[in-house]
Amino acid sequence: MPRHYLYLTNTRLVSMTAARGAIASRREYDVSEAGVAEFDRQLASMASMPIRLVTDLAEEDFRADTIPHVGGGDREAIVGRKLGQIYRTTPFRHALVMGRESEGRRDDRVVYMAITNPDEVKVWLDVIERHEAPLAGIHSAAVLGTRVVEALALASRPHVLLVHFSPGGALRQSYFRAGELRFTRLTPVDHEEGRTLGSIVADETARTWQYLDNLRSFAANDRLEVTVLAHPRDHAEILPALTGFTQLAYQLVDTDQLAARAGLKPAPPDSSAEQILVTLFEKQAIPNHFASPEMRRFWTLARARSVITTASAAILLAGLVFGGLNLAQILLNAEKEKIVAQEAANYDREFDRTVRALPHNPVGGAAMRDAVAFYASFIERFPSPSAFLVPLSGVLEAHPNVRLTQLAWQATDDPKAVPAMAVGPPRTPPPVKASGKGAETALRPPADDTASAAFAGGRYEVALVEATVRVPTQDFRSAIAEVDALASGIGTIKGFAAEVVESPLDQRTSLALQGRDAEREAGSMEARFILRVVRTHEAGA
Repeated sequence: MPRHYLYLTNTRLVSMTAARGAIASRREYDVSEAGVAEFDRQLASMASMPIRLVTDLAEEDFRADTIPHVGGGDREAIVGRKLGQIYRTTPFRHALVMGRESEGRRDDRVVYMAITNPDEVKVWLDVIERHEAPLAGIHSAAVLGTRVVEALALASRPHVLLVHFSPGGALRQSYFRAGELRFTRLTPVDHEEGRTLGSIVADETARTWQYLDNLRSFAANDRLEVTVLAHPRDHAEILPALTGFTQLAYQLVDTDQLAARAGLKPAPPDSSAEQILVTLFEKQAIPNHFASPEMRRFWTLARARSVITTASAAILLAGLVFGGLNLAQILLNAEKEKIVAQEAANYDREFDRTVRALPHNPVGGAAMRDAVAFYASFIERFPSPSAFLVPLSGVLEAHPNVRLTQLAWQATDDPKAVPAMAVGPPRTPPPVKASGKGAETALRPPADDTASAAFAGGRYEVALVEATVRVPTQDFRSAIAEVDALASGIGTIKGFAAEVVESPLDQRTSLALQGRDAEREAGSMEARFILRVVRTHEAGA
């Protein structure tokens, strides 16, 4: 956005508009009623531009001082009280806190500054106020000279006197100590009595050096470096007069070169430095000096409107982006729903075709209800062999000499039931066996009357377990003990009970024992036995 700069001297008001770091336009107005009226007409067409007023007046007063180093709030109170005491008759006053002293109490260095004749400024501020133009600040041209010192890499020099020309024929001299403004004065350029521009510069800078020397600003070996800004065509008139001496040295700076360094195009047409100062201000602004909050209220309102407009645009943009994303997501979801609906329709058609292909066998509601109830009561929770064998296998792991050969299992409501099992002679006959009436084990299950028997509820699980136990040859005592231990271990499982149906050796007194005597007996034998295992389920389990 273009910005409006007003450069005020005692004889001229220079109006400049800056855009993209360059001076776009420049006009001058006389400090007179006619000049004020002409400026009033021009401002009506550009009242929306932010305005910065730069003052370069003879009525500007600068005083260096020191104050105790205190906190921010206390320092503002001290500075405000001092300004009120020194400059009672003007609202245009300001204090620059430059730094701290290097010795003693290390007090703060302060420069008090003010426009001692406020009428010089008010006549122009009335025009700005009448058009409600946004005044961003009022700045002193002497302080803007700090940017010139920095651009010329003179800020580290101990004593620098910057000299530049002001519109309307005036000479501004500003004294900087190590880059800090300490003193400034403005004098008119008087060409009477045949004085050249060079002699005027030499005479005025010599007086300034004498004044500063009387204030004990220099040590014995210090030298004041005077830097003069001038247009190339004025160098021939100025340079011969700048002779200098041991404690005063001159440097003539080409304004065209300084303008190029600052990025100002085209360069100023004469030695007047206001365009260079404004361009350097554009690159690095300086805080407001003299404008009160009341004077800047239209600028504050303009900034608030700008912030609100920017925020509104950002919110609108975010809303459009969010709405676009939502619309895209809605369209994507609609496409997905269309695909899902098509797939569902295909599944429905396939289901209808499958149902039509099935044989028609109508089932009544009562029959379907009974079937579901039967399944929930009996089939769903009916015992399974795997659930029976899992806890049983845990006991068998503790008896590594036992090898399972076969198992018969059934679920029943009769705790005395015996599953059907085909028991044949052992593969390897034992060296000793019982003989006599009743020696052969007869495992006979109850008569099978499945036609008339009701469906078993599975309250009991009954199994016949046929297995062998490996023991040393003819060590039947160990075999019987191993089988008894196995039966006892099964009985420790909750709901399980086990009994030995066929022992490795039948020890009933009514039977006789028969054995064989072989020349070579194996070192071990596998004695067969049969267990009957019953698992009881609690009612409702």
